[in-house]
Amino acid sequence: MTTWSDKARFRFVTRTSLLGLTLSITALAQPGTIITFDAPGAGTGFRQGTTPTGINAAGVIAGYYVDSSNINHGFVRSTNGVFTEFDAASAGPCTLPYGINDAGAVTGYYLDVYFIAHGFVRSPSGALTTFDAPVSGGSGTYAFSINDAGAVAGFYFQNGESFSFVRGPSGDFRPVQAGPGNPGLNGTRASSINGANSVTGFYSTGTTPQRGFVRDHSGFTTTFRAPGAGLSDFQGTNPTSINNAGAITGDYTNSAGTHGFVRSPAGIFREFGVPGNSSASTLPTSINDEGDITGSYSVNGVSHGFKRTSSGAFTSFDVQGAGGAYYTGTFGAGINDVGAIAGYYIDNNSTNHGFLRTPAAL
Repeated sequence: MTTWSDKARFRFVTRTSLLGLTLSITALAQPGTIITFDAPGAGTGFRQGTTPTGINAAGVIAGYYVDSSNINHGFVRSTNGVFTEFDAASAGPCTLPYGINDAGAVTGYYLDVYFIAHGFVRSPSGALTTFDAPVSGGSGTYAFSINDAGAVAGFYFQNGESFSFVRGPSGDFRPVQAGPGNPGLNGTRASSINGANSVTGFYSTGTTPQRGFVRDHSGFTTTFRAPGAGLSDFQGTNPTSINNAGAITGDYTNSAGTHGFVRSPAGIFREFGVPGNSSASTLPTSINDEGDITGSYSVNGVSHGFKRTSSGAFTSFDVQGAGGAYYTGTFGAGINDVGAIAGYYIDNNSTNHGFLRTPAAL
């Protein structure tokens, strides 16, 4: 299951057409290379460009791009490099896909003209279904992850507090109980769902630092914290992705910085960071069914992509063209079961570009 770390922290880093012949040819490059790409309508200015957020087993990539008018649009990139661009609604400034399943169905959310969020599912054939949590006092529905059966996980706001949900393939909503929340940035926020309908995410309260949770298919919820996670404000545990076996990856923060973790289905933690560099901030985003993890780490404000295998081997990589200034660099977003990594890089002009790192390069 592929996800993007920024979604769990509720960060906003932030028409159909065919890509030109050049990019289609580039997409057929030999394995062992990093392929870079841009959506046809992507802008080239500050905080514009192309941002992949997930990849499925076949290598189909989902994400969004920001055009020259600073409007966000969704895209799906096929395995042969053809782009299909879409908007979840006819009106609104922002479409943000975050999850893609192996059938090619995509989920995410869009903002309407009042900047209220609504969830959506786009079928493999392109049919769009939009939805809102069926609650009174709701003020935004955010979808982030979709499994192969079509179940979606995310969260919604009600009277200023966040609550997690699972939306079934037929559109039924089920609440995900993890812990009590308070208005503002606190509450319960699901980030990823696997094939067994197990859901992970985080929750916090006004007095409890951020903690992780996992809800199994029966509805039983276990809460947890990484052993090294801090107990002060803006510290804690942030799960970002769960695989089909139930292994979870994410990050935790303490007074020394931000570090990666993997939690086994039995609840055993392994914490990790960049070998030989304890000052690097490590942000895992996705774990595949082999237990391999991708994400990014930051040193002096510059980010680098990584792959960590299930045995603990850590490989760092940078995409040619990635910037070397603050808030630039290379970011892994999703990894599929054969080890292909989709992500993006930010150049020195603060423009985003997509990449695909093929398995032979891993």
